[in-house]
Amino acid sequence: MKGVDLLFQLFALLLGFSVAELLAGMARSWRIRVGASRTGEARIRIGWLVPLLASLVLIDQTHFWLTAYELKDFFVFDYATLLGILVIVGGYYVISTFVFPDSPAEWPDFDEYYLRTNRTVLAGMIAINFITFSYAVYVALGFGLEISSAPVMRSWFSFVPALLFFPLLVSLWFVKGRRANLLLLAVMNLLLVFGALGPKLFDA
Repeated sequence: MKGVDLLFQLFALLLGFSVAELLAGMARSWRIRVGASRTGEARIRIGWLVPLLASLVLIDQTHFWLTAYELKDFFVFDYATLLGILVIVGGYYVISTFVFPDSPAEWPDFDEYYLRTNRTVLAGMIAINFITFSYAVYVALGFGLEISSAPVMRSWFSFVPALLFFPLLVSLWFVKGRRANLLLLAVMNLLLVFGALGPKLFDA
């Protein structure tokens, strides 16, 4: 097995910890919502902001991994590549731990928790998406890939939503109101879903 394949197996495992963190938070929130978890005397309002942010981070992680896998043939198996992917995957894990509160009873309104911590998560997502997209463009330009080729045409279904997604991600970092955050999160989730399904529609 090639070194790059071993590299991706390792970091697929590490990324799994980040995904597990998000899924555990979603499950805990659902248990609170249906009354299956003890929260003392606290009455907790989950709302939509935190679940939508968790969904956004989760879809973004899968999008990153698929993009990285498509570009793996252009990677060089060395310490620099190893460290770079470790920083990105480690960053995903760190921001995943911020999406849900560790002690839900201390945050009776999850929307308030979101408004307090969302910039930490968004700053990490902005950095990771900028690095990933910049490297993809560098590969496309540096290796002279033909825009009319089928793989590149399929990738546009991912790149076009990415071009729209990044400005919205930056905008989300600046907005403060609940309704504005809710609207942007919903639109961005739809963009990432379209980016995931677009290539399948093209193949069909």
